[in-house]
Amino acid sequence: MALFMQQGGTQYIDSFGLVRSGSDVQGETPIVRFERLVGDLPAQQDNAMVSWSLKGETDTVGRHWLHVGIRACPVLVCQRCMQPFVYQVQAENTLQVMKSEAELDALEAREEDEDEVTERIVGTQRMDVLALVEDELILALPYVPKHEVCPSLPEALADSGSDDARPSPFAVLGKLKKD
Repeated sequence: MALFMQQGGTQYIDSFGLVRSGSDVQGETPIVRFERLVGDLPAQQDNAMVSWSLKGETDTVGRHWLHVGIRACPVLVCQRCMQPFVYQVQAENTLQVMKSEAELDALEAREEDEDEVTERIVGTQRMDVLALVEDELILALPYVPKHEVCPSLPEALADSGSDDARPSPFAVLGKLKKD
């Protein structure tokens, strides 16, 4: 069986074969193909692509790892000024590939009290590459997206920053301290 195959519009990897061989696969996919990602986002740029890479590895102890890398530039809405902007995502994550759900549950139960948690997935011979990439991309987005510096603010927000606002309620405390 091939390590990477495409059937229709879906791309699959044999995650066990990929980690055993230490192979890697990579590709580019239009961002609009990631329906869960773009479903709640503003309209995306027509030519926006997601670059992704997957690399398998088996360490000296025999544990299997899948290194996931993504690069994308989705359009998000700034929560300060409510204007759309392009957000650059460049993320890498390492997932431990487990043989079964039972093995995953047993290992997580043993590590429940530890501070550092290793992210794990159950491997398959037909793992949907784009679903895995989409999961990582969704996790890499900020919970509250915003510009570093907003290019413009709505008038209502710009006017509320004047110095003629009411006095601070703590000014009364300052007077009490002097008495």
